[in-house]
Amino acid sequence: MTLVPARRARKAGSNPFSPVLVLWLVAIGVLAFIGSLVMGAFGDDFKKGDNGGAHALSRSAVGYAGIIELLRGTGQEVSIDRTGYTDNPEKPLVVLAPQVFASPEAVQEVVNDGARLIVLPKWAPGRHPTRTGWVRGRDTLPTSLVADLLKGIAEGTRLGDDGANRSRRLLWGNGEPFATTGRIDQLRTLTLGKGWRPVIVAEGGGVVLAQSNNSFILSDPDLINTHGISDNATARAGLKLLALSRGPGRGTVFDVSLNGLQNRRNMLEVMLQPPFLGVTLALGLAALLLGMQALGRFGPPIEKPRAIALGKRGLADNTAALIRLARREHAMVERYALWVRAEAARAVGAPHALSDTDLEALLDRLSVQQNLTPFTTLRTRAAAAKDIGAALEAARHLHSWRLEMTRERR
Repeated sequence: MTLVPARRARKAGSNPFSPVLVLWLVAIGVLAFIGSLVMGAFGDDFKKGDNGGAHALSRSAVGYAGIIELLRGTGQEVSIDRTGYTDNPEKPLVVLAPQVFASPEAVQEVVNDGARLIVLPKWAPGRHPTRTGWVRGRDTLPTSLVADLLKGIAEGTRLGDDGANRSRRLLWGNGEPFATTGRIDQLRTLTLGKGWRPVIVAEGGGVVLAQSNNSFILSDPDLINTHGISDNATARAGLKLLALSRGPGRGTVFDVSLNGLQNRRNMLEVMLQPPFLGVTLALGLAALLLGMQALGRFGPPIEKPRAIALGKRGLADNTAALIRLARREHAMVERYALWVRAEAARAVGAPHALSDTDLEALLDRLSVQQNLTPFTTLRTRAAAAKDIGAALEAARHLHSWRLEMTRERR
């Protein structure tokens, strides 16, 4: 037989996991879980959105990041909204650049109290194979594809282009000069339907900027996208168009909720932001304290007893609980008096043939002989008990009377 040293035997029987290692694993798991919650709540906010699309987060030729930088460089207040809900008391201009397949209902659901400028889509660029956010080649979208979107926004309005690649003179609706652009390829213009009026038109015909109440439509995105404003003349014209739509003293908000970059607030985000952040931290602290309490528990867990106990004792306890629940304890004292009568009759040797009346008369005579209260008096008090206090008082007197009659006290 081979003997194992005591030290090796203790080591072999010990826990294979170090307590420090277990604590590190638990801490890493908790931090990973918290990180997953935070990313789930605010993950959309971390998206750069520079995917080459025609929206405000795109730095490509068809994007609007350039005009945003230009506006900020001129001292204008500009922001980007992902929610589709602009709640600003200053009522800024909201610029919408819906995709060609966006539904008109989605455009109408973008909420804002100020003016809004809808920039119609024009280009269908291809993505660059190696550079993220770049585009390669630019194909124009057929005007027929934009027709459904335009129909839902301004019914009866049609879109066309002149097919040329040259600079344009833009005029006010009354024919006065407004601005001159750089070279614009296939400038798109509008033929307006009912309810819309021309604000800016292109020399030679066609509306570039139309208005209906507080809504504007810009027919060609090249007037404000990055490719267009690379020309100084077009950049100046684009700034004037935005200033005209915005109005004096107001900011500009570029909405990207219609470009697949929408960020709706979820429950996790609400829980991790004021004013509910305090409640979340309190719940987290309570969970931590519960965990510490579980780690410091002394002894094995106590098994929960049965709701209904077994055996005679359990039956008696449950019956008593039902009587207590029904508030009928006082009604049991008279039955106790009958049991006391039977015990006393057995102790004094009363004949079995006696009736209840004769038996009680006999017990009354014996009670008087022993200077005790007559049994009928005690029974009457028990029957008259209306609450638990009176019932207990009557039961005590019956108990004392029984002990005297059966000589259990002697």
